Amino acid sequence: MKSKDTHRIVMSGMFIALVTATTFINIPYPGSAGGLMHLGTLMLFIIALKFGKYYGAISGGIGMFIFDVLGGWMAWAPGTLVVRLLMGFVVGWISQSKNGQGKVWWRNLLGILAGGLVMIVGYYFYEAIFLTSFGAASLSFVGNGAQIVIGLISLFVINYIPNPFEEKNGYE
Repeated sequence: MKSKDTHRIVMSGMFIALVTATTFINIPYPGSAGGLMHLGTLMLFIIALKFGKYYGAISGGIGMFIFDVLGGWMAWAPGTLVVRLLMGFVVGWISQSKNGQGKVWWRNLLGILAGGLVMIVGYYFYEAIFLTSFGAASLSFVGNGAQIVIGLISLFVINYIPNPFEEKNGYE
């Protein structure tokens, strides 16, 4: 196995573990089918903004899927896998620029807002179709919106955490 492949596997595993662990730091909120405000979204944003769309997608989708399975939210797990995978990809993709990953503040803000929209719309339809009803699913807007607001902290965090794996040492 090549060193670059090993690096990607290790980084993916570490990011998945970080997202899973930070998702366990949560506050339940009332809703039609329950819900959580957690720090996993903040971690997903940081990873996607700093390390790109693939790490954002893998860590967000798989990390929060694992949380749902281990945390007793199994009914949400399939939706979480798809919604958070797309969310991480969108955030990382939009924040990519010719200056580098996560280097342009307005692209980062746009990425977070677009990723947040993916989360709100994705969970709304998943909950409405598979778990409750369209009217009841609208109760989740507030909690999901709060996660995006908490996730905006990532804009400040990525400006102060250096990326040790930028191209200067041969990794993507």
